[in-house]
Formats: sequence, C-alpha cells, structure tokens
Amino acid sequence: MKLWEKSVQVAATYIGTVVGAGFASGQEILAFFTSYGHWGTLGILLATALFVWLGYNMMRLAQRMQTPSYDSFNQKLFGPVLGRAINLLVFLTLLGVTTVMLAGAGSVLEEQFHLPYLLGTSGTAVLAFVIIRHGLDRLLAVNSLIVPSMLLFSLLILASGHAESPLPLTPPNTLGFMWKSVLYVSFNLAMAQSVLIPIGYAIRETIVLKRAAILGGIGLGLMLMIVHAAMLANWDDVRLMDIPIIYITEQWNDWLQLFFVFVLYSEIFTTLISNVFGIGQQLRELFDVPESRLYLLLFGFSFSLCLIGYSELLMVLYPLFGYLGLATLARLCLPGSGSGRRVF
Repeated sequence: MKLWEKSVQVAATYIGTVVGAGFASGQEILAFFTSYGHWGTLGILLATALFVWLGYNMMRLAQRMQTPSYDSFNQKLFGPVLGRAINLLVFLTLLGVTTVMLAGAGSVLEEQFHLPYLLGTSGTAVLAFVIIRHGLDRLLAVNSLIVPSMLLFSLLILASGHAESPLPLTPPNTLGFMWKSVLYVSFNLAMAQSVLIPIGYAIRETIVLKRAAILGGIGLGLMLMIVHAAMLANWDDVRLMDIPIIYITEQWNDWLQLFFVFVLYSEIFTTLISNVFGIGQQLRELFDVPESRLYLLLFGFSFSLCLIGYSELLMVLYPLFGYLGLATLARLCLPGSGSGRRVF
C-alpha cells in the first residue's frame, strides 16, 4: 500500500510540474492541439503515450546512473562538453520560467483579489520557500494535495457539457499535428527533468517509477483531452481569445469561478516550486552552500527580474527550450541509453 501511495505522490508531482499557467488558461492546448481540429485528438493520444514512456525512461535512467540532478544526468547522457552546454541552457530557461511563474502568481492575486502586485509576488515566494526547504517529501506532499483539484476542475469542464464541434473531420494537409505533439512533450519533459531526475535518483523501487509514469501520463492526457474537447466544441468563440478557458467557465457561479482562480494559481505554484527545487539540486552539486541559502538566492533573483520585466527574453527561451528538449527526447528513445540496456 505504501508503494501505491508513493506512486500516486510521484504521479501528482509529474502532473503538477508539467501543467502551468498556459495549461490552465487553455493557451497551450489551443496552440498545440485544438488548432488542428479533430486531428488534435490523435495528437493528444500520441502525447499521452510519450509522457508515459519517456517520463518513465527519464526517472529510470536517473535511478540507474545515480544522478541526483539534471546537471550530472545530462553530462552522463551527452558527455561532458555537450552536457555542460545543454545544462547551461536548461538552467537559463528554468530560471526564466521560474520568473514568469512568480510574476504570473502576483498578477493573478492582483487581478482577482486586488492585492498589490509586489505583495502577491513576494508572498508567493515566501510560501514556496517554506515548502521546498523541507525537501523532496514536502514537494511530493504538496503536489498530491493540489493536483486532485486540477483533475476536479477538468471534470467540471466535462460536466458543463458542450455541443458538437463545428469543424468537419477532414484529412490533414500535413502531419503537422504530430510534430506539434512531439514538440509539446519535448518542451514539457525538458522542464520536468528538473524534478523527475531527483525523484528517480531518490526512489529505489522501480515499480513506483513505472506506476507513477503511467498514472501521471494518463492523468495529463485526460486533462488535455477534456479541455481540448470543450474548446473544440466552441471553436468559433475561443480561437482568438488570449485565455480561451474563460469562455468555457464564464457561465459558472461565483464559487466555481473562485475555484477556477484557485486552480490557475495552483498550477502556476506547482511549476514554480518544482523549477526552484530542480535548480537548487543542480547548484548543490556545484557549490558547497546550504540548500536554504540557494533557494533564497534563487527567489531573490527571480523577484528582482519580476520588477524589470522578462517577457522578451522568455519569447526567445521558450522556443529554444522546446528544440533543446528534442535532444533529450531523442536520446531517451535510444535503446539502452546510459546503461547499455533497453530501458522500457
């Protein structure tokens, strides 16, 4: 029973690391899947299978190679020279995404509850610091509490009902929907490695990793499919919206609207704490500094970037990180990567 409990905790952390503001708002799902109509549904099935298979491969390799962070993981996987170059790009992008998540949390609190932006941002940073300074166990526990609310939110969207999609099922001109699915998985796995690798290193039971990958991948696929179906049914209304999920939820009562805000903030928060935890694990291998001090420095630096703006840099880093993730994805697909044996 304890192994199943641990599997669920890891699966929840996997889900919580992948989903973020773009997922909750519907922007990512619209861009990567729903824009391809019904063929986006096939893309989600492909993405789900890749999340299961590659998520397990990543954690299992970290367990076999005994790599506590993505720094040592990539150096063993790609070699010292290419591995260091990849780690530098991973570090910069994780720091960028961390900054945007922190700024996004402050913006949500300011818009919905009229809290001053700096108060919301600094308060989120303090709460995140209190959680992750207690290590991996606290990170797993928080995700296991928050992720069920994300799944409930998806079920509420499903229960809201929707009409048949106005888009006809026509053959695609290209297989672009499949490429977008691969890019979506590669970007998210490149981000998720910051926490999946420490998990794989810390957990000795292989069955826990396998169950967690299956539960986490299927959970992600289920959430993707529900939001995709709802937006597909309302395509004419949501296709040009910045936050398309608002159209789906605008008919909800005030309490459910408040629940949506909670889910949006939670998805931002889980991505934030996972990123900072992963960066901290890398820096621990490079510097002989207490973890708490590293986390404080990271939050302080990200908070300072929130003050001057970071969107221009992120517009460069997001696509770069997606293509960077392709290198990791391809390497994970090779039989026996890092171990001389097939992983899955």
